[in-house]
Amino acid sequence: MDSPNTQVANSLPESPTNYWINLFCLIFFFGAMFLLHASFPRMGNVELTTICLLIVAVPLWLRDFIKERVYKRPSTGLLTQPGKINKERLVIKLIGLHGTLLIILFLYYLNPTYRISPRTAVFYNSFFYFLNLLAPWIVILSFVYFWIVDRRQKDPYDEYWHMGCLLTGRWKEVNPVVLKEHAKVWFIKAFFTPFMFAILVTSVGILLAYNWKGGFLSLFDYSLTLFYAIDVIYGVLGYILTFRLLDTHIRSTDPTLLGWVVCLACYSPFANFGINLFNYDDGINWNHWFAFPPGFYYFYGITIIFLSLVYCLATVAFGYRMSNLTFRGIITSGPYRFTKHPAYLCKVASWWLISLPFLSVEGPWTALKYTFSLSMITFIYYLRARTEEYHLSKYPEYVAYANWIKEHGMFSSIRRHFPALNKITLRRT
Repeated sequence: MDSPNTQVANSLPESPTNYWINLFCLIFFFGAMFLLHASFPRMGNVELTTICLLIVAVPLWLRDFIKERVYKRPSTGLLTQPGKINKERLVIKLIGLHGTLLIILFLYYLNPTYRISPRTAVFYNSFFYFLNLLAPWIVILSFVYFWIVDRRQKDPYDEYWHMGCLLTGRWKEVNPVVLKEHAKVWFIKAFFTPFMFAILVTSVGILLAYNWKGGFLSLFDYSLTLFYAIDVIYGVLGYILTFRLLDTHIRSTDPTLLGWVVCLACYSPFANFGINLFNYDDGINWNHWFAFPPGFYYFYGITIIFLSLVYCLATVAFGYRMSNLTFRGIITSGPYRFTKHPAYLCKVASWWLISLPFLSVEGPWTALKYTFSLSMITFIYYLRARTEEYHLSKYPEYVAYANWIKEHGMFSSIRRHFPALNKITLRRT
């Protein structure tokens, strides 16, 4: 008979999302993008992007509700039959939600990144215009959503109730631990949503106005823009659509300071602090060094395209459960079927191949500096992977997934040749 650990290793947990449906829905986004642009050439990129995001989300919603009935999963914390409505509790929870949103808007106003800096203010303008479009719907739909969910929650006194108690002066009923987690969840959403949305709007504009000059390099540039657009499509949806009814709510956030530091260090404005770590090339990239011979030039470029494709497909596997520093269910499909960190692995590898930091026209010392910078970035991503594993290893489904990958993943043969690596086994903590 198999031991418990062997049984876990031979069982791959089911992914909460359908990879192929997520991939198929991208056709809706880009099909609608080109069709709407051709039919309404004066439509702004923000409106265009918003409509296309909705066109992606609707079929995913319908599938999750009608076919998968995700609202019945135990992970939602919802009852099958609704109870009686508690109007006082409902009002307090709505105060908690809208009070949280007002605090975030105030912090946006105080932060010079979003208002004063000429470059970043223009970059984030698209997001604040997007907020203006959504604001009436947020207010209206929040009432409907809380009315439905509150009556079905096994524990209706959730983080919004505690936040509402804080704002209404019922301080003795506030749980600081719950409020701390609430603050962390909303910081993640408030920080990453503007960044992802602004990138998506910018990418949509580039894809629609791309000036094809012909040749392989044009195809290369367009492909990378397309792949990174795909990445942020599900990034934006993931940060916005955090609902219990969809089983996409954030169940926990990274519990370690190191996890937060290494994650935020990869994004502006934190990436620009200190020694400007992310400056690791002089603008002379692979296509300048390897223009000849043609055969190797194409092979090298296609390799980068492939790595970038795998990176974006790893995000596709999450669907609208994509977000940093959170647990929203274990993804085991797509590239995650082969290794635990395909996105980080392929993203960092593509950066090395594109920039070639050890080659610099500015001399060997500059090359050494660039190589050190990209090495440090690589190490940061390694730490991101390790802190994520520490966070997720608290869940038995991730332990099962990690041990399955150890036995059956694409790097499992390396473990057989290096037995010492077999000591690194995740167990439930």
